[in-house]
Amino acid sequence: MSDTKVFSLADLKAHQTDKSCWLVVHGKVYDVTDFLEEHPGGYDIIITSTGKDATQDFEEIGHSKSAKKLLEKYLIGAFEGGDSAPAVSKVPPPGSSAATQPQQKGAATRAFHVVLPLLILLAALALNFYFSSSRQ
Repeated sequence: MSDTKVFSLADLKAHQTDKSCWLVVHGKVYDVTDFLEEHPGGYDIIITSTGKDATQDFEEIGHSKSAKKLLEKYLIGAFEGGDSAPAVSKVPPPGSSAATQPQQKGAATRAFHVVLPLLILLAALALNFYFSSSRQ
């Protein structure tokens, strides 16, 4: 590990174009320039995540295991800032009961974000109906 090249944020900022594109994901630096045209989401998605730690962007998309494995092909070194993702957000091994908890929590949160506005809208409509019928 002592022969691993360590890159700074300044190094990353020098590689933010489609001619030279570096990313940081989980404390590792990747030169993904050759992958830009192949990226299923388009190269501009990657370009917007350069020059900074892209761990959160990468994880929010929900990349597959094969995508994560493919990323290793482009590894060029380590990031001096280390891994920005908290240990809690790392995916537990398959089969553990903790692996399903974040997915269940995410589904419940998404459902809450859909149901709550609908309930507020229904309450507003009910109040409007009540007050307009009581005036007559």
